[in-house]
Amino acid sequence: MKPKITPIAESQLPIVTDIAQNTWPVAYKDILSPEQMAYMLAEFYNFETLKERSRKGNLFYLIYDEEEAKGFAEIELNAAIQTTKLHKIYVLPTAQGKQLGLHLLNYIKEIAEKAAQARIILNVNRYNKAKTFYEKQGFEVFEEEDIDIGRGYFMNDYVMQFVF
Repeated sequence: MKPKITPIAESQLPIVTDIAQNTWPVAYKDILSPEQMAYMLAEFYNFETLKERSRKGNLFYLIYDEEEAKGFAEIELNAAIQTTKLHKIYVLPTAQGKQLGLHLLNYIKEIAEKAAQARIILNVNRYNKAKTFYEKQGFEVFEEEDIDIGRGYFMNDYVMQFVF
């Protein structure tokens, strides 16, 4: 059965928080301290922040496998001229290996292409194994970025792009 991808209604944003809280401890256990992880989850995945991002125009999508939400993505069309920014894409650790992340990414590529975007950009932590996943999907690193997120914490990222 093919996974189903749907836009997220505002009332479903707590599902995003839940998926992030269940994904981050696995994805970032060797990269971020528990304190930084807790800080980032509280800052970026609280309902008010997600609601604000949605109302600003960011698009959120859930991917379902066997009728359960297993992952999500957040994008911003025209974050720069003809550029879609993929802000977030996460799949629950228990659902990884089923190509759900690939389905989500391909769905985002279709949306961006239909919106006449020239490229998709994303940030990935320089120590995150997901960089290899993105490279296999045609993304390339085009710069590095260190982003101060407060409390002395930084996101040390590669900025990657997929050009249509």
